[in-house]
Amino acid sequence: MTQLLDRGASARRGLPSVHQIPVLGRFLTWLRPDYGGLIGAVCFFCWSLTPTLLPRTWIYQAMVSGLTATIGYALGVLIAWVVRLVVRRARPLLLEPSRRTRLIAWWGLAGTAAAAIAWYLSDNAAWQTELRALMDVESPGPNHYLLILLVAGAIFVVFLALARLLRGVSRRLRRFFGRWVPPQVALVASVLCVGGVAFWSWTGLLYPTLLGVANDAFAAVNMETEAGNNAPDSATHSGGPGSLVTWDSLGRKGREFVSSGPTVDELTQFSGRPALDPVRAYVGMDSAETPAGLASLAVRELERSGGFDRQVLVVVTTTGTGWVDGAAADALEYLYNGDTAIVALQYSYLPSWISFVADQEQVQIAGRALFEAVQEAWLERPPSERPKLIVYGESLGALGSAAAFESLGDLRAKVDGALWVGSPSRHSLRAELTERRDPGSPARLPVVDGGQDVKFWGGWQEPMDLDFDDDPPVLFLQHASDPVTLWSWDLMFERPEWIDEEHGPDVLPTLDWYPFVTFWQVTADMALSATVPAGHGHNYGGELVDAWLAVVPPDDWPAGRTEELREMVHSFQDQKTGPFG
Repeated sequence: MTQLLDRGASARRGLPSVHQIPVLGRFLTWLRPDYGGLIGAVCFFCWSLTPTLLPRTWIYQAMVSGLTATIGYALGVLIAWVVRLVVRRARPLLLEPSRRTRLIAWWGLAGTAAAAIAWYLSDNAAWQTELRALMDVESPGPNHYLLILLVAGAIFVVFLALARLLRGVSRRLRRFFGRWVPPQVALVASVLCVGGVAFWSWTGLLYPTLLGVANDAFAAVNMETEAGNNAPDSATHSGGPGSLVTWDSLGRKGREFVSSGPTVDELTQFSGRPALDPVRAYVGMDSAETPAGLASLAVRELERSGGFDRQVLVVVTTTGTGWVDGAAADALEYLYNGDTAIVALQYSYLPSWISFVADQEQVQIAGRALFEAVQEAWLERPPSERPKLIVYGESLGALGSAAAFESLGDLRAKVDGALWVGSPSRHSLRAELTERRDPGSPARLPVVDGGQDVKFWGGWQEPMDLDFDDDPPVLFLQHASDPVTLWSWDLMFERPEWIDEEHGPDVLPTLDWYPFVTFWQVTADMALSATVPAGHGHNYGGELVDAWLAVVPPDDWPAGRTEELREMVHSFQDQKTGPFG
């Protein structure tokens, strides 16, 4: 079609055809797309513009759409090849379509594609505006949607050119092998060679290399200290006076954790009563060679700082980089006027999204090692002198935190409460509880045994009774729009239960499931999950105040101060995450 259109238009204007320009003509001919592949690319591009969980910036949507169209093209080429093979075998004498028929088919595809893309871009603008209104995010201008089309098209062309290079190599190999073996064998051999080299290049060379580069890069980042983070003056904070670990050994996120949080003066001013200096015990991954060694050092640091003498002791399993949610720590410390201890350790340099793909086992090993070490020291104290033992994990940390327990009964026998925030669907206890939820309760927010000792809460937009009938309380906090809690490999080919249930208050009613596309859409949403305002996505902010009040309520907390503390923690979180976009 490219040749026909170009020659006809050039002839009418008296201009040379691009095919009369040798280099450009050969390039356009070489890059000419496959008809079936183009159908797949257009379909997948349009599907990439369907409603998602979270609003997107134009450049991010363009990247997602370009990659999605490329995947659709590859599938379209494969399906078209299979169809042609079957048809030729079934009807070997079937005539090839005429030139006129091919031209009509290409024009029909061009017109249909243009109309479909325009329709879906317009629909994308509408639902983006609606979703941004639900999350109080500014809507982009109309020019952004033209930019989406242009950048996505450029990404598609780059990948198409790469595919053409691989096809060219395969054809050369087929001709080479064809000197000695039948054509069919030569074809299979060439495909296997190119595919094998590509697979080896990724699994044996590129993937390990990229992972090593990422680890080295984030290890370098780990050595940096964010502006404003200084070594603590308090002896109850790791890296401070008398600490068993040095300030430099804590890592970037560890230094952020121990250098932040409310001071004694701030706690006293808020409560109107003398406050204690909260204990924040933290060990960086360079302080020992094994998770067991890190956990042992963390316990000794906890003992040194007086953590076992506090009213509440929280064992935190961090995310990939060693991050502890400051909002969760601040909220707990204000609620207990500083009579708290939080202990955590770092097990990786890599961000959670890389750790989740590359090495989930490491977070589980670390979570289990830290809890077992803390519990062993906790059990050595007389029952009357033990602090309340609570486990906490957010995102990937929730997955690691659950690894210390074989079942809900095992959890309840070992702790005084559990709070898991934005936990992935592979969280062992969450998966078990969701599977055996009460009949009629939704998969997104299951009700288990009437909600007596386990509750699933969707946040401020979905208020519910957070009073537990039995101890110890177990609370899962997960937003309807949090892609971290909804992502699973099953999304690729299996329609999830939550898609057919009543959607949450910040999820568009038009959100639907498409094979593979929804998996890719939710995967893409995960990268933006913490950038949206608090109360949406993976940003929990002031809701953690209510969560702590449900799991480990202080005896003397004045209910009238709850809203004030919510706003304080909410503002802390906004300062750290910044505006969307």
